Amino acid sequence: MQSQLRRSSFYSNAHYPRSRFLITPICSSLKQQNNTTLNTTWKPVALSLFGSGFVLGPILDGIHSRVELVVYQTGAINIGPLHTNVTVPFMLGLFYCTVGLLQLFLDERVESSGGEGSLSKTAASLVALVLFLELSAEMYKAGVADNIEAYILFAAAELMWLTFERTRLGFALACLVGVACPLAEIPIMKFFHLWYYPQANIEIFGQGLVSWTVTCYFAYTPFLINLSRWIKSLIVTTYAKTSS
Repeated sequence: MQSQLRRSSFYSNAHYPRSRFLITPICSSLKQQNNTTLNTTWKPVALSLFGSGFVLGPILDGIHSRVELVVYQTGAINIGPLHTNVTVPFMLGLFYCTVGLLQLFLDERVESSGGEGSLSKTAASLVALVLFLELSAEMYKAGVADNIEAYILFAAAELMWLTFERTRLGFALACLVGVACPLAEIPIMKFFHLWYYPQANIEIFGQGLVSWTVTCYFAYTPFLINLSRWIKSLIVTTYAKTSS
């Protein structure tokens, strides 16, 4: 009886280190697989985001150009009711790509910042963005005072963030986009004369801007966040199917 107990004890102790040894490579291999997937998806994600901005961006931008909030100059083209500029699709493609990839980078670095992308959430945020832009355009067309329009749009933009994002990093990114993008327009308008705001209410570095366009860029960000996450999820799923 004692010899049997010694044998069982020997075999259990002999197998225990092997089980510990086998667990480590499995975990490390799974981690390596995830890292490989994340590293190999950014190029198709960037291309998809750029293509989305190239096609969808000028259409959404046409909501404001329709009421002449912005008037295009050098390189202006008219495609039916759409008033735009030959450079706008490229610039908006770059805009979509930059903001989307930045958000995905933050999602990977901060675990609590990201969520899974979904078509329904992306579509809902797009509809909300269109309604937001339409509201701003109609108030501008009706001659609503700039300060009143700014208050209404700021409240609507905050509501969009609460509905479709609700993270601190998402709010910080929306604030960054809301401030940086209008400032980025200044050298483009000043040196290349691609467009201007005929009823600008503020002047920065000698260039006229409309103050509440900050809220438009802020409201744009939740849609870009959801779009980038959804595109990434599609590409990751495709990679998983092809590799299996």
